[in-house]
Amino acid sequence: MRIGIYGGTFSPPHMGHFHAVSAFLAQEKPDRMLIIPACVPPHKLLSGDATPENRMEMCRLAFAELPSVTVSDMEIRRGGKSYTVLTLRELACDEDTSILLCGADMFLSLDTWYCAPEIFRLAEIVYAERQNNAEQARLSVKANFYRTRYGATVRPLAFTPVEISSSILRTSVAKGEDTTRYLNPKVRRYIDQCHLYRK
Repeated sequence: MRIGIYGGTFSPPHMGHFHAVSAFLAQEKPDRMLIIPACVPPHKLLSGDATPENRMEMCRLAFAELPSVTVSDMEIRRGGKSYTVLTLRELACDEDTSILLCGADMFLSLDTWYCAPEIFRLAEIVYAERQNNAEQARLSVKANFYRTRYGATVRPLAFTPVEISSSILRTSVAKGEDTTRYLNPKVRRYIDQCHLYRK
């Protein structure tokens, strides 16, 4: 089986995440796609008042219409810092191929992650490209470095990214602004019902 893996904080999951996963499904055609909210992300502060359970439910709502997608609580159940290598070890199987979907920023820093060489050994890496030519060049250089240094299998995801971030959306929600363009209406309704990101 080909197993797609997309991890992150997802606080909240937005249309940028959704379009990346949609493009990944079309390009890579995995047999199974796992969306894995982090318990404690090791590379960023977990800001906002959404609980792990809130983030899980928002992911279920955000990705519900996509085929072959499962929202997994494996990192939340594990507790502590959600190191990608631990997730890949847990999913490792001789008969399966793990394919890790990375955003551009995460991809550029992937060699600094905990047990980075093992990450490249355990998974193929698909990274989201940027429309900016300078950024695309940086990503291409980094991809070639990973191939040469680690023997990594890396390739770009061909799609048009949605330029938005969860932190910007948390601020928009706090201000009561319209987020229709960037948040699934079901996710926004859930955020409002649970009074998230109001502080």
